[in-house]
Amino acid sequence: MQQYLLRYGEIGTKSENIRRNFVDILIQNIERTFLKYKKEIFIERERGRIFVFIDKNDAYLLSRTFGIVSYSPVIETTSKISSMKEESKTFASNLSGTFAVRARRIGEHDYTSPEAAGEVGSAILDENPDLDVDLDDPENEIYLEIRNDKAYIFSEFHEGPGGLPLSSQGKVASYIDDKNDFLAAWLIMKRGARAYIYHEPETDWVEKLDRWDPNLKILGEGEKSEFLNLDLPDGIQGIVLGDTLESIQLFKDDLPIFRPLIAFTEKRINNYIKKIKFLGKR
Repeated sequence: MQQYLLRYGEIGTKSENIRRNFVDILIQNIERTFLKYKKEIFIERERGRIFVFIDKNDAYLLSRTFGIVSYSPVIETTSKISSMKEESKTFASNLSGTFAVRARRIGEHDYTSPEAAGEVGSAILDENPDLDVDLDDPENEIYLEIRNDKAYIFSEFHEGPGGLPLSSQGKVASYIDDKNDFLAAWLIMKRGARAYIYHEPETDWVEKLDRWDPNLKILGEGEKSEFLNLDLPDGIQGIVLGDTLESIQLFKDDLPIFRPLIAFTEKRINNYIKKIKFLGKR
């Protein structure tokens, strides 16, 4: 199995108790996503980071998990300079062209981050003299994340959707018929709300949304007018619609109606859809 380092962004800005709760929810969502697709996963956590052990062919599922900003396949070693040098020489053995080593430290060590990068870079050059150092615009970048007594070596960053963990911000009801409705629900889900879905019978956008929620809740199917007169489950805090300024319809309801696309142009909507397809690509 391959070890991956997961990063989250906005979660880290919260207070200690809220951050701990959000990380718990994020880990639960990761576990449920892998369980949904019957994939094996082992999870470890540290302050500011989550580590998972998975089959590399299943890494695309991390790109479908709200709250994950990015992730990298890593090699773990100790934070001793000698260990990092040996592992980095093997890691960089197949590189060509120019390179740079970037180091980041957390904890107490008898070296600075620049010193660690310099030592490792020198070891790589000794092993692979065809390489050239370029600190400004290298063809290859090798990263050292040094965390107390451990170090992680990597060179790849894979993008996640970011945002907040699903279910960290309550529940909403969403009507799904076309790409606009899909995007509106997706954006609200990215803010941490769990969407309960009522959908047009013939739409295929519900299946696309299902990839982003390990336990998507379906309220039923029918026309939008039926949805807006539906008795919604307890705990629903608002209604989400994919209206733009050009297509907006006014409704009276006791719940607030959220229209995330109200100022979106068609081009912006299409660009978002392309990015979401890229993130969720297997």
